[in-house]
Amino acid sequence: MTAVRSRRSQTEDDSAIRLLDSSGRSIDEIYGHGDGKHEDAGILELTEQTIADALERRASDILIDPRDESMYTIRLRIDGALRVVKELNEDTCRAIINSIKAVSGMDISERRRPQDGGFMAKKGTTTASFRVASAGALHGEKLSIRVLNKDAGSSTLADIGLTEKQYAVLQNEIKRPAGMILVCGPTGSGKTTTMYAMLNEIDRFTRNVITVEDPIEAVLPQASQIEINPKADITFANALRSVLRQDPDVICVGEIRDEETAEIALRAAQTGHLVLATVHSESSITALIRLLDLGISPLLLAGGLNLVVSQRLLRCLCDHCKKPAELSDSQIDGFQKKGIDHSKVFEAVGCQHCETTGYFGRTIICDLMVVDDSLKAEMAKSESLIDRMRTRGTQCQSNLRKDGLKKVIAGITSLDELKRVVG
Repeated sequence: MTAVRSRRSQTEDDSAIRLLDSSGRSIDEIYGHGDGKHEDAGILELTEQTIADALERRASDILIDPRDESMYTIRLRIDGALRVVKELNEDTCRAIINSIKAVSGMDISERRRPQDGGFMAKKGTTTASFRVASAGALHGEKLSIRVLNKDAGSSTLADIGLTEKQYAVLQNEIKRPAGMILVCGPTGSGKTTTMYAMLNEIDRFTRNVITVEDPIEAVLPQASQIEINPKADITFANALRSVLRQDPDVICVGEIRDEETAEIALRAAQTGHLVLATVHSESSITALIRLLDLGISPLLLAGGLNLVVSQRLLRCLCDHCKKPAELSDSQIDGFQKKGIDHSKVFEAVGCQHCETTGYFGRTIICDLMVVDDSLKAEMAKSESLIDRMRTRGTQCQSNLRKDGLKKVIAGITSLDELKRVVG
């Protein structure tokens, strides 16, 4: 079998997938020391098949978890929803986990302590990158694999599903010479894609664009991209200090995680730089609360912020199988009172194209909080900031629902999906 696999590696066609470590070595070379030998070539093929299946089905995450002492489950997160795709016995799945850990530069003998790593998959001329995290769990070791969005580098604001008004606001803000645009939302809400879309609207020939990311998800031509590496003491804060000495016009901060990073980024926004950044939070208001909790002064916050974008992703109805929604009398009455034609509201069905889910692809809904002069003045007064936050917090959720309802009425998504995401 090893000889067969060796020949397969040498004569690999464009339809085969190859897993590579950060230095470009294949999984065969890692296990066979370059000669393609391995005691169980079938495990490597199953590992490659698992990764290929995830890419083919547009998965954003692959989760490998122990179900009990004898079985493991492999789940894919597709369009934001998890689904079980495979159940394997413990020995087979442990071998798959070890294969992925080996190609990700992780210690396969350590099964209890958390580890991080990464690898690449190449199929023909297409390359995808993956971020891997392992942890000890009940009944064994679990593995979480994030599929980095290779299409983010080519996305624009026109592609992500903004309304005309939202598009105009964002275009206006990224043309400003200085200030911070903060994109917030929970994990998996599309923050990085939105940030890349904004960067793609900037003329990178005439403006010096520098990004600090963990990890770099897509290559941006004519931009300088720096990847965080804590082992080499390249943190967000340290990288930002270096960036400020490189004459930047636009600085992109992949994620604000601590007070030092937040303070440097906001001061850069006050001193003639356009800063794009993301933060994990539920809404624009909780984003501000988190920055205050990190120790940022209200005055610095007010002086640096230009715009806060709070966003979510809704699954789009499958065009091949969606049907007019069967609404209750109260729902019909509610639409009629608002003057809305409820005949254009659709619901999910499920077919082969969408793997019986009723949904295919996702679109954005967002709330834009423009920090104008009056809001800056209010934010600078710490005693009035909390009251303002309470009022604005309710309004933010309402705006997300309104934006989502517009997409329900347009037949893009369903009422059930809107309720699942926004509540």
